[in-house]
Amino acid sequence: MDAVAAASGPQLLAIERELSGPGAQEALARHDAVLAALDSRLGAALRDGVPPEEYPKLEQLREANSVARKILRLAVRDG
Repeated sequence: MDAVAAASGPQLLAIERELSGPGAQEALARHDAVLAALDSRLGAALRDGVPPEEYPKLEQLREANSVARKILRLAVRDG
C-alpha cells in the first residue's frame, strides 16, 4: 500500500461514519459542495485551455469526480 492510500483510508472511514450518522444530510451537502467546486474548477480549466497532453488527465479527473458525487449520494440514500 502506498503512502497516499494509507493516508486516505482513515479519511474515507471518517466520511463513511459521517454519512451514516444523524447528520448525514449535512455531511452530504458539505462533501458534495467540495466536489462541485472541484468540478467547476476543472470545467473552467478545460474551457480556458490546457496543454494538449493535460487534457485527457483533466477529463479523467472530471469523470472520477462525477462518479464520486454519485457514490456520495448513493451512500446517503442507501445508508
